[in-house]
Amino acid sequence: MHGFLSNDWAGLVLAAGVAAVAAVLILATRRWWAAAPVALLAAAMAIGSGVHVYQVAEMDRKYPAPGSFVEVDGQQLHVLAEGPESDSAPTIVLFGGGHAPGTSMRFIHDALKADYRSVLIDRPGMGWSGPATFPLSTAGEARQMWEVLDKVGAKGPVMLAGHSFGGLLAANMARLRPERVHALVVMDATPPDVILYGPRLEELSSLSSEPWWNGFLGLFAIDYQKLKGEPEMPPAFVELDRKIARTMGRDNVIQKNFVSRPRAQMAAHSIYQELTPQGMAAVGYETGFFEGELGEVPLYLFAPQNAVGISDVSTFRNAEEREAMRLQRFYAVARERFMDYSNNATRIVAPEDSSHNFLYEHPDFTIDVLRRIAAGGYAAPTAPEAAAGTRP
Repeated sequence: MHGFLSNDWAGLVLAAGVAAVAAVLILATRRWWAAAPVALLAAAMAIGSGVHVYQVAEMDRKYPAPGSFVEVDGQQLHVLAEGPESDSAPTIVLFGGGHAPGTSMRFIHDALKADYRSVLIDRPGMGWSGPATFPLSTAGEARQMWEVLDKVGAKGPVMLAGHSFGGLLAANMARLRPERVHALVVMDATPPDVILYGPRLEELSSLSSEPWWNGFLGLFAIDYQKLKGEPEMPPAFVELDRKIARTMGRDNVIQKNFVSRPRAQMAAHSIYQELTPQGMAAVGYETGFFEGELGEVPLYLFAPQNAVGISDVSTFRNAEEREAMRLQRFYAVARERFMDYSNNATRIVAPEDSSHNFLYEHPDFTIDVLRRIAAGGYAAPTAPEAAAGTRP
């Protein structure tokens, strides 16, 4: 069902099905008015679907794919690979947070491609990639991402850098082919322990449920968020959204257009099921890690020192002070466990005023850190330098 609903024309098929029901009612009852409500629903669905198909066509015309396509497991995946190819310098592969398309990291890609081969991959269903094959999983996509790199001829060692949920994907890739990894950079990556043992956050549960409705109603040009009444965003979130928009520029507009597409929402619905205790438990062995599993792979945990990035969610706002402090500590300690997964781990502290999305708040600092890691390593600054956000 998810595969069918990922197609932009699916709304027209559903409208035709409802119209067929109306026709059957007329033939069975001989009373046209008995089928009128169903016929009107079919007409509304057809009109909405037509509007959606037109909008998608305009989006494709306005924002043509900048890269090429490769087929993996029957899926057409979009990949943008730019920069000088080398057998010695690493190929840098960047993944954004959530199940984001490559555009979320293009500002870093554009800064690094002059000196390194940089690769952005639109995960299944996202960006310019075609509809996904369901169900999706982080472990499954890790294998697919390596196949994409093989097909585009990525040479030499590979540096994997991922933010948030994209960091967990990058870590899973490193486990599959550690011998190919120049370095693994997890930028405040999603710790599996947070999902398994953390409080049952309503915000995490809705990450899986809401995309389905966004995708289904989007087939008929209906904005689900506006339909249900969008809650007012906390001031901190509004300011963060502005920072992200400033950093990404035009790519922020492109991403918002493509992320709203039904195929992207259905893909998010599928893979975000991992972000529940039941979902993570089901894939825990293939997605989680144990101490030392990555061996000597150079791992860099790049994140704020204290902020956990979700201090404004209702769980924290509504908790008593003692419980709020325990939650903050739990998330901070869970994040640091990424350091245990490799015997060759380095901690990099983001500037003092950073949040979970520090790479958009401090893009120059982030790009400089990644460039130094790609060049051969990173010498951690002293605590005062890190607190001040001094470049290494």
